[in-house]
Amino acid sequence: MMYMLMIMTDESSESALSPAAVGEIVAQHEAFGRELRAAGKFVDAHRLHFSREALTIRLQQGKAVVHDGPFAETKEILGGFYLIDVDSREEAIEWAKKLPLRDVGAIEVRPARTGAQWREAAPIRGAMKFVVMFIANYDKPPPRADVFRAIDSHYEISLELAALGKFVGSRSLEPSAAAATLRMVNGGTVVVDGPFAETKEFVAGYFVIACDSRDEAIEWARQLMLGSEVCEVRPVWAE
Repeated sequence: MMYMLMIMTDESSESALSPAAVGEIVAQHEAFGRELRAAGKFVDAHRLHFSREALTIRLQQGKAVVHDGPFAETKEILGGFYLIDVDSREEAIEWAKKLPLRDVGAIEVRPARTGAQWREAAPIRGAMKFVVMFIANYDKPPPRADVFRAIDSHYEISLELAALGKFVGSRSLEPSAAAATLRMVNGGTVVVDGPFAETKEFVAGYFVIACDSRDEAIEWARQLMLGSEVCEVRPVWAE
């Protein structure tokens, strides 16, 4: 089964780190990635730009309106993720414990569902990658028919993206109630059930796409947010 390890970071704290400290964290992630690949557990990973570079698209009176900034105003923001293929929730948590974790921030472990990595896609083109994150709402679960309509639409759009060399990967996620969160407490890792933040809106899935501009990413996001009232578009760091 696939699990997403979502790395939540306090961006103000991260910005204050010295270049040497950042380099040490990057080196730890590189070692973690090598270990995952050697074990045959690695599927995908991306580091995101800070949330100040994000934009949020919300449906307002039937129109997709673009706002600067992330979808949620919270101290802890998604900074990146790993998608891993493991045999159990317990194994996913054990891998998550190996990630570098500071006294600020957290790691959310959540089951992943349907998605794609097209193996016959055209070579990826585009100046940079963007993640389009779909935001769900606890209070307004969509009708089942709308969910399947959105899945069909995503499939068709992903084929178009793949043919153009714009598609990197996609995945939907289980509801955040299925998550476990790891935090550093008194020098040790503590695992608790539930998502990292108690908020109505949560990440329900994502596409990673390769585009030549922010405006192009927004236009694809407008098409992809069928079945979703909110999505966040954020640049991905070059690998």
